[in-house]
Formats: sequence, C-alpha cells, structure tokens
Amino acid sequence: MISLDGVRGPSSRGAWTGVAAAWFVAVAALLAWLLATPVGLFREQLKALQFWSLESCVVVGIVPGVLVLREIGRGLERRDSVRMAALAVLALTLTVFVAPRTNRIYYDEQIYQNVGQNMADLKLAQICNAGVVEYGRLECSNGEYNKQPYAYPHLLSLAYRVFGVHEAAAFVVNAAAMAVTVCGVYLLVFILFSDRSAAFFAALLVALIPEQIVWSATAASEPTASAFCVIALVCAAHFGQSRSRASLIAAGTALAYSVQFRPESLLVIPVVGLMLLQRAPVELARPRFWWTGLLVFLLLWVHFGHMYLVRNEGWGTTDARLSLKYVAANFAVNGGFFLGDERFPILFTVLAFVGLASRRLAGRAWILLYFLLFFGIDLLFYAGSYDYGADVRYSLMTYPPLAVLGGLGASRVVGRVARFRVAHAEGVVAAGMMFQFLWYAPLVRAVTQEAWAARADVRFAKSLVPLLRGNAVVLTHNPGMFQVWGVNAGQMSLVVDNPAYLEYLGRRYPDNVYLHWNFWCNVQEPVQPAFCMKALQGQPGEIVREYREGDQRFALYRLRTLPAGSERTEK
Repeated sequence: MISLDGVRGPSSRGAWTGVAAAWFVAVAALLAWLLATPVGLFREQLKALQFWSLESCVVVGIVPGVLVLREIGRGLERRDSVRMAALAVLALTLTVFVAPRTNRIYYDEQIYQNVGQNMADLKLAQICNAGVVEYGRLECSNGEYNKQPYAYPHLLSLAYRVFGVHEAAAFVVNAAAMAVTVCGVYLLVFILFSDRSAAFFAALLVALIPEQIVWSATAASEPTASAFCVIALVCAAHFGQSRSRASLIAAGTALAYSVQFRPESLLVIPVVGLMLLQRAPVELARPRFWWTGLLVFLLLWVHFGHMYLVRNEGWGTTDARLSLKYVAANFAVNGGFFLGDERFPILFTVLAFVGLASRRLAGRAWILLYFLLFFGIDLLFYAGSYDYGADVRYSLMTYPPLAVLGGLGASRVVGRVARFRVAHAEGVVAAGMMFQFLWYAPLVRAVTQEAWAARADVRFAKSLVPLLRGNAVVLTHNPGMFQVWGVNAGQMSLVVDNPAYLEYLGRRYPDNVYLHWNFWCNVQEPVQPAFCMKALQGQPGEIVREYREGDQRFALYRLRTLPAGSERTEK
C-alpha cells in the first residue's frame, strides 16, 4: 500500500504516530503551563519569553523566506518588477508627502514604541514605568506587562537595533509596511490567478485607499498587522503552487508571526487553511504538513499564553467586550462605510462586486472569508464601529481582500473597454482611478480634531526634551514617551504612593526633578488629576514652562526635592 507521501503503509503509520504523539505532548505541556502557573509568575515569565518567541519566528523564517523570494522571482517578468516598484513608489509618495505624519491614537502609539525600546535594549516585553536612558540604552527599574500583542513592538525593536531608538523609526516601519502590502497584494493575485492586469489593479487599489494612506503615516499597529497577513497568504499561495519544503516552512513562520500583531490577527489562520484546502488539499493529508503545523504551534506557544492571561481584560469597558447586541449598530456604520462613506471610494466596492461575480465563487471563497472574518469581528466588538473614536483603523484589515476582488473586477472592466478598440485601455482605467483619488486627497491631508488635546500635550512634551535630557528626570503619566526621546522618566503615581521614592530622586537628580502636567491632569474624572495634585502638594514646585490650547493647560514644574534635614546652599 502506497501512502500520499510516497512511502509504504507501515512507514506512513509510524510517521502519523510520531506526529500525533508530538502534538499530544505539545498541547498537554501548554495546558499544564497555563493552568498550573500563578498569575504573577506567569506575567514575569511572559515578559522574558515574548522576546525570544518572536525572535525565533524571525530566525526560523529568514532562510526559507529568502528561498521563497527567489522562487517567486523566477516566475516574474521584468514588467512585473517594474509595475510593483512603480506602485510601491506611488504608495510611499502618498504616505510620506500627502498624509501628515502624526499620531492618531493616544497614547497607544507611544506605548508601542516604548515596548519596542524595552525589547531592543533589555530583551523584555514590557512598558517601563521608571527608567533611565544612559549612553543610548534604557535601564528600567519598574516594568509592566502590557495587554496588547507584541509582534509590532518586536518589529520596531528590530528597527531600533539597526538604526537606534528614534521616534521616526515607527513611521518609517509603517510607511515600509504600506509598500510591502502593495507588492504583497500584487504577488498574491498573480500567483493565484496568473492575471497581471488584475494584480496591477489590486495593488493600485491598496495604494489609493484613503484610510490606508492615512494610517500608514502613523505609528499604529494596523498597517503592519495587515501587511503581515498578506505576507503569510503570499507564502501559503506559493506553497500551494510549488509544494517545496522551504515554502511550507516560510508559510508557517510567516503565519506564526502575523498572528501576533493584534488580537483579531488569529483570524488569518482559517483564511490560510481554506486557501490550502482549495489549492493543495493533498498536502493536508501528509505528515510534513502537520509537522510544520506543530512548528507553528510551538512558535505561538507564548502568544497563546498571552491571550489566556489577558482574556478577562476590560479593554476600556465594564460591559461585554464581544456581543451580538452590538451587531446592528456596528453594521449600520461599517456596512455604510463601503457603500458611500466619504472615507472610502464606492468605486472600489463596485469593482470588488464585479470581481466577485466574474468567476466561479468556489475559487474565491477564501477571499470572501478573509473579508467577512475581519469585517465581522468588529461587528461583535463594543468599540467596533468605524465611527467610534479612531477605530476606523480596524477597517485596514479588510482592505487586502477587497483589493484582490477589486483588481479582478478592474481587469474585467479593462477587457470590456478594450473591445471598443480603446488604445491602452489598462492605462486609461488606471488614470481614471488615480484622478478619482483627488476627490479624497483633502481627507488624506487633514489632521482631524479628534484627540487634539492629547496631540497638543505630546507637542508640548516634545518641546521640553532639550531641557530635560541629561541629569534630570520627569514624572508624568506617559514616561515611555519621554524614554523613547532619550529622557529619564517615571510614573507620577510612584512618588504619590511612595514619598520616599521622591526623596531618592531628589538625591540622585538634585534640583532636576520635574513634573509634567499633562493631558491626564486635565481629564474630567477624579482619579488621574488627583495624582497630579497630590504630587504637587507633597513637594511644591515652580513653573518652568506653561502652554495653553483651548481649555487645556500643560506645564512643566521643577519640584523642590531636598531630603528632610538638609539645607540649601545659596549661590
């Protein structure tokens, strides 16, 4: 009897026995770790393990990834490379020169950067509540494990290790993610459908989607989360075509890394599964597929631990985080977003419908699943409305599948236009799509009123950096932001809860302990402003600099921090 692997039955049974035993041990070990480890110890373990787990994904995936790029490159013509390069340049131009480079989520973007700094300098997955930046490296005496997944901060840490810790690195990474998404969508369509016209238009759609451009000019996690889902799908699609061992391992490691950008990134797993079920069903019956699946499982071990640890986090609400009761309201907003909202071109939606109807649905089921999963999860989320705060960023995860369908639809339109003997039909359609972008350019250029107060706070805080660098420390609600800028900083609550810590700071930084009166000191709720008032009441200070915008007041105080019993020498 010959097995699917080309070996005889007994050997095949032995291979499957080994696979099953290995999976059983891995799953049992994970459950034992999750259920037997105390929460406090679990957090500390995850701090140390997250870095090495994500680092392992990169290390394991480098060689197979390079081999896959070479394999894909052999199947491309020069015009494919020229088109991808031109579209990547277009996307980068719009991201860098049209969209304003700014933060739009406060203070998550600053937290991501600080976690990346901790991972680069300390190899620890944490935000730093009290840290010193000396000789270009962070030393943290009080770290806290964060609830957000860690792949994006790890990606930032790679940039920091190569270029140094700079705020601009996060913006460069997201701009690069925009170019990668454009090229990835091109390759995905070309590999799956062998249609260069559809690949070109799908990539062009990604480059011209207004919110894709807007968020690629921020330090948010969604642009990279979307990009790495596309990378995982490209690797999986190539494996379905080549069946090489390198492409299988590359697909597995890319999938493991892509899953760890956002909580909902796990949804890419069934998308990859359905794609392979359609394009390479025989592979699912081979032991090597399940050995690679076990590798993915082991690379995700720590992430599963993370998801288990934060499963009861409130995420900003005391009500249910996911519930059917949110579906109707969220669907009214999110469905309308693709059907006439000023933030999304309805032409792209029409092209997607044309693409969906142009060929057999069975071949496109995974694309439809891709869109529906990432669209549907937001319908269940209490803050999943694209009109809720800055949560329109969640829509970025739906753009690649919509662009794939839109590219197929645009290719069909080009075919119809060419029948009328229109010269350069593809160029005419592309020019029309790019002209339409001008309707949305003012939206892309805008810095909206939303989060204006936090933005003003960050702008004021950044102006203080020349004064605070060196032998000084600032107490604030957002110390990680200052640490990324190279300033020693700690949480204001630390000195309120422990006045002796303020005395310690006074001895270490005589006459150079500052308090940053920030956004959280102005909010209309009792807890956070109380920290600011108590800190000033404990050790009164003098105003060094002050700034007002609207009804917001920001200030920098120098605290009088001489230890009890000491005397000041007048100069």
